Amino acid sequence: MKKRLLFLPLSLLLFPLLLLAQTPAKNAEKYDYFRHRLVNEMMYFSDDAMAKASHLPMERRFKVPSGTVGLWADATWWQGHYIAVLATEYALEKRDGKSTAATLAELRQAIEVYNRLDLASERCFGDSSVQIPNGFYLRDDVDEKDAKNLKINYVQSDYINHCGRLETRGNSPSQDQAWASYIGFALAQKLVDDSTLHQEIADIAYRMVKRMQWADEKGKVHWQIVNPVTGVVVQKEGDIQWLQYPHAAIGTMLSERNLFAGNSAKGWKGIWNILEQNVLIDRDGHFTWYGVMSLAAVLNDGAGNQDCYEWLVKTNEKIVSRRPDLQQTLFFPHLPLVNLVLYGTEDRELVPKERYIEYLDAAPASGCITTEIDGNEVRTAAPWHSLSLFCPWHLKETGDANMLDYMLLYNLYRLIYE
Repeated sequence: MKKRLLFLPLSLLLFPLLLLAQTPAKNAEKYDYFRHRLVNEMMYFSDDAMAKASHLPMERRFKVPSGTVGLWADATWWQGHYIAVLATEYALEKRDGKSTAATLAELRQAIEVYNRLDLASERCFGDSSVQIPNGFYLRDDVDEKDAKNLKINYVQSDYINHCGRLETRGNSPSQDQAWASYIGFALAQKLVDDSTLHQEIADIAYRMVKRMQWADEKGKVHWQIVNPVTGVVVQKEGDIQWLQYPHAAIGTMLSERNLFAGNSAKGWKGIWNILEQNVLIDRDGHFTWYGVMSLAAVLNDGAGNQDCYEWLVKTNEKIVSRRPDLQQTLFFPHLPLVNLVLYGTEDRELVPKERYIEYLDAAPASGCITTEIDGNEVRTAAPWHSLSLFCPWHLKETGDANMLDYMLLYNLYRLIYE
């Protein structure tokens, strides 16, 4: 029997307090609940970032008849957004005269995870000799043995699916993992007063971009990622080279070291401008949307001479008009705000704050969820009806979302509009 998809009224999925009119206090309560749940139920918070599987949020969790499953997929993509949440939380605490110590400690742990995943990567493929991070990292290192620490019954992860399989391309670096990492790194360098943290980010960003530059036997640099142990190309040149200019420019900005290679500073800047002006907006183009827009937001580059914030808003509107099926009134609503936090609001005409309040108010107090009730699939109402506002085309996933999207949007909104 085919299951029906039901979009229940939002009120049926909320806590009782959400039945009342929304207020800023209620949105703050939602944030506090999601933050508490994140570190207590959606990750292994060990206080030691070098402990396997720790300080790495799961993408979602879901029920099966025999227990609860935690899922890690594109985990370093989510890690970048987690770092962005912590950096913006730190800025708000500092602005409001509150202690930043706990958030700073958590942020340091979240960034250190990149070093752990880097040092674990070669071991996954049979080489235990590497003792220094080199930019080839795992997306996650979570397996069945970690379920107890995570208070779940089962684990699904790229680590389980790919570690030890020498021909695999999975659980390896890719440019989309870098996209979100750049957002977190840039916000942390901008907002957090800690020179040691800044240097740690600079080193990780340098290795991340440098790993995308592979030199062949003739010394020619290709923008592709190769597994240094197996020699397998895990991201081919045809995928990554079109965005080599923003990767090099952002890597140079974050690390303060020159990461332009080959022709990436010249001819590929023109290609980048063309990509920005022609963001692929169709049913299969979502991969390009997020990449181009997130890179532009961090780099403050809006298709040539256009103001980046204005370009992001206009591109947002184009996607909304061409993809009404995704039921969003703003698309990647955090990215224009990321740009404003990084580069300021002066001489910029801001999107009315009410458009963001609508998103924050609509978020369910218990978190977004897809589940099954009496044989029917039940999903949170739009716009919080998919896995994440960061990837709203994910409409089939089941379970509880990690709500990093709400937390980041909430913090960015407060930094810009309060």
